[in-house]
Amino acid sequence: MADLKEDQHRSSGKGISFKRFISALGPAWIISAVAAGPGTTLSVAKAGGTYGYNFLWVVLLSVVLAFVCQYMAAKTALIGGRGIVSIVQEKWGSLPAWFVALDALVVIWLCNVVLLKILIAVTGYVTGLDVPWWGIVFTIAFYVLVAHGGYRIVEMVCKIIVSLLVVCFIGTLFIAKPDLGLAVGGLLPDFSHFGKAEILMMTAIMGGSIHVTILSMQTYTVHEKGWGMSDLKTARFDTALSLLGAFGLYCTAIYLTGACVLHPADIHVNTLFEMADAIAPLLGRYAHGFFCLGIWCAVFSTIMPTFIAAAYVLGDKMNWEMRPKSGWYRLTILVGCLIALPGAFLSGRPVNLLMIMLALSFLGTPLFVGIFLWLLNDRDWAKQYRNGPVLNIAGGCALLVTVVLGVKWLWGLIGA
Repeated sequence: MADLKEDQHRSSGKGISFKRFISALGPAWIISAVAAGPGTTLSVAKAGGTYGYNFLWVVLLSVVLAFVCQYMAAKTALIGGRGIVSIVQEKWGSLPAWFVALDALVVIWLCNVVLLKILIAVTGYVTGLDVPWWGIVFTIAFYVLVAHGGYRIVEMVCKIIVSLLVVCFIGTLFIAKPDLGLAVGGLLPDFSHFGKAEILMMTAIMGGSIHVTILSMQTYTVHEKGWGMSDLKTARFDTALSLLGAFGLYCTAIYLTGACVLHPADIHVNTLFEMADAIAPLLGRYAHGFFCLGIWCAVFSTIMPTFIAAAYVLGDKMNWEMRPKSGWYRLTILVGCLIALPGAFLSGRPVNLLMIMLALSFLGTPLFVGIFLWLLNDRDWAKQYRNGPVLNIAGGCALLVTVVLGVKWLWGLIGA
């Protein structure tokens, strides 16, 4: 990917006015839209249905750490003037850059395999044609829309429907009326009954909020916006508003709905469609139909930007021009679509596959968080923009949580 350093001082104006903030928002909203996909939706609903209010602290912690990590990603990209792969190559050489690129590509493409499975499961449920050959139809559609343009309109329609689904969860809260006393109690961590299932659940929730796909994407989307170092405060505001605000509301509303509607009914969201019962108090017999439409749109609008993220990462390493009319861009999108295709033939429950996907994608996160922390504390590299104590403490907590959860989940997986 071409060097983006010339963009570093593109922004004009010294002051950061409210009008400038509003007009400049964008990159982190793309990230929060990807993060608010079917994996996050189902994992937080399943946590609410399974554990009641006891996992509320996990959900809120994941939102806060997501903000910290995404802001560090944006800050690193703005200081370096490039995407994460080029920054690593310039700092440490080609081999570490390849490692970072491959880490990101494996996670992105792994997620796409599972997301295609979810899309086919929902499509089969709605149409009555539960066949894996839907995968070919969707793969062709993804390639045409992403590689040749036109996916923005489809994505916008999908996100409007997903937003309406979230509104339904919020509306259900007013009907179900969560127990505020129990909710406050859920803010206090309780590790007394933390076993393998709880570790997987916590890892999945964290994996939906903080993972390699969105961390790497953030380092490229800020440059697509044309931001430079003078936009650092705007980037912080953008990230806070989209992740602490919109994404935080999204996760909390779905979780509390699960806790006050699904948990009393002993619904643990073991199938994809049990989650629809969470909005039944509001929509009644229309709940399952609207939920299917919403989750279908969530998958469709999440998977397409991840194909672009893979193109950013690979193009950055190979120094290719990643524009829709570029041959290399279209080839990278095609490869990503073909890699996702086997997902159509995966066996297993979609909910379980999503949980495992989120946990596996989370395992590469400590590497990226560690890179951001290292660079943002390097006197020669970050100069006057080095992290302050607050961001270092928050970033250190994010690194600690990602490492501990990743190690504990792997340790439990191998049966040690």
